[in-house]
Amino acid sequence: MNEVSDAVQIARASARAALEGEAWSVTLLTDGEAFANTVAPQAGYLRDYLLTGAATGQVVLESLLPEIRALAMLLASRRQRGAKGCMPARLADAADWLAARIAVLRLSHVVVTTTTLPCLDEANQRLKALSEETGHALPPASPVLMTGLLAPSGEQPLLQAWSLHPSLAPGRATDMAGCLSASRQLREHCRRHLGSRLVGLGLH
Repeated sequence: MNEVSDAVQIARASARAALEGEAWSVTLLTDGEAFANTVAPQAGYLRDYLLTGAATGQVVLESLLPEIRALAMLLASRRQRGAKGCMPARLADAADWLAARIAVLRLSHVVVTTTTLPCLDEANQRLKALSEETGHALPPASPVLMTGLLAPSGEQPLLQAWSLHPSLAPGRATDMAGCLSASRQLREHCRRHLGSRLVGLGLH
């Protein structure tokens, strides 16, 4: 991806593209990755986050969507084929996880900063490679570049994006029960409709 020359123009154009399409705002709590090798978050973390009103659109929990982890591990294992020596301590990197989120949640646009923009580029490249290898269409996600005060702080484990997934249209989980319910509904939809596709990608 080329170096960003006009951050404001890119941010406006990308946001307009997201809003004009049939895409819905979603905030993914990336707890599946963030807490994989750490202690569990303090009690009330999710409740407090929801009450702040910082989340946009539907809020869902990555930890209740095992397809994301499975696809991230598949992408990582494919990169390790033929590698010599010991396996890395963490098999999947940030680009593997982002690529898996894009594919499973059908993300059309992802909020990034100038720091995380290269990760999105790499995630899209890995989806393209997997798509060419398996023959399954895995569309890339476009960046919505946020700068200044609007930029994600990176302190909270979350991903803000727009999704083409029908289960995410349109809604808003304003409490813990609503967030869990939305996550479980999305999980059921993934189980019913993504099963055969994931087998085709090598997840069997």
